[in-house]
Amino acid sequence: MMDYIETSTLDIVGKFFKDHDLKVFVGESMTGGFLGSVLSMQVDSGNYFLGGITSYATCVKKSLLHVNENSIEHFTTESSEVTFEMLEGLKKIVDADVYIAITGMAYDHSSPVSDHQAEVGDIFIAISFSGIHLQKKLHCIDCNAAQIYITAVNHVIYELYSFIQNHALNKED
Repeated sequence: MMDYIETSTLDIVGKFFKDHDLKVFVGESMTGGFLGSVLSMQVDSGNYFLGGITSYATCVKKSLLHVNENSIEHFTTESSEVTFEMLEGLKKIVDADVYIAITGMAYDHSSPVSDHQAEVGDIFIAISFSGIHLQKKLHCIDCNAAQIYITAVNHVIYELYSFIQNHALNKED
């Protein structure tokens, strides 16, 4: 577990996005805009980072990202299924090459809802990179909320780095 953002890898990813004129759009729930904030700190971010939707509240997931009410009721907001629907909802808002959605649970819920399938430390990530999709569930063991957020963002950065290392856009013509 890291207690800092992996900025050297972020710089590589940002340079790649800038050099290939790729645009990134994010949808965040649990991280509350932290991923977007980190992406915007990269020196070239103005060339590729379009922004994002912070959908902390369920009503925002439903109204802006078109997450289905039945999915929320059946799977809960902290699930792979809802994260994927958030990702698909992003595509209806802005034209981009890379879409990223994150949900998860960083805190114990104080609400009376007892049917959550996720537990504190669960992170759900969905990424669409030029049409290639990835979904991941991570679990951060014995982490506080800040460590869970940092783990989520670093994992997204790592997955984007993996994409650019393996993606056809990275091959020389």
